[in-house]
Amino acid sequence: MAGSSTRPRALILDMEGVLHVDWAALPGAPEALARFRAAGIEVAVLTNTTGRTRAAIGERLGSLGMAVPAERIVTSAWAAAEHLRRQPQRPRVYALAEPAVLEEFDGLNLVRSPAEAETIVLGGPDERWTYAALNAVFRALHDGAALVAMQRNRWWTTRAGPALDAGMFVAGLEYAAGVEATVIGKPSPAIFAAACALAGADPAEALMVGDDLESDLRPAAGIGMATCLVRTGKGETFTPAAGEVGMHLDDLAALAEALGLPAA
Repeated sequence: MAGSSTRPRALILDMEGVLHVDWAALPGAPEALARFRAAGIEVAVLTNTTGRTRAAIGERLGSLGMAVPAERIVTSAWAAAEHLRRQPQRPRVYALAEPAVLEEFDGLNLVRSPAEAETIVLGGPDERWTYAALNAVFRALHDGAALVAMQRNRWWTTRAGPALDAGMFVAGLEYAAGVEATVIGKPSPAIFAAACALAGADPAEALMVGDDLESDLRPAAGIGMATCLVRTGKGETFTPAAGEVGMHLDDLAALAEALGLPAA
């Protein structure tokens, strides 16, 4: 269905800016999800969120009236852990990441300092990303450790306004250490394919719904998915070129209408 408004087999939904902003449900989003389910459309969530496990995200979305099972949620943290598990020899890993998400790394060889690591994993920035912490990571990279970034978003939307995301730190460490990060989250094509697989659809049968042309929609189109840009979240800051997205709508409720779905 790529490039058309034909009813898709599956919807892959970005989370922040599409379903909620700062964990306040966006108007009409819970009702739209109910309409998608009632119509038999499979739904998966694809998010670059680095600070919560899939289970915690599922619980939080459920509390907002949007029931999405954990096994239908793809996060950049979970995908980073899966990437490391697929390595022929699992490396010693230092993760500069939110402690709550390290549950996703169970079974991996986590070490306590960058100096011990063969691979550095960067999550999302918080108050622990001090000069000392980043300098220790830089030294490990300078000495030969590999760099894996859960994501490299430039910024994200909060109720207080735009906030810096991990991208500036990833780019800075690449520049300083002369390395190239393996980026796991969006816009990596593999994570879009993983979300489609969890929803039981081929990319050509799925519609990616996001608020970011760069990280959500252009890479999704690159693997054959149809695309819908919503104007919620950061979506209002993008103006797609003619034909660049399949649909350009106000929000998820407008998508349910565009797909001709009956009211829940």
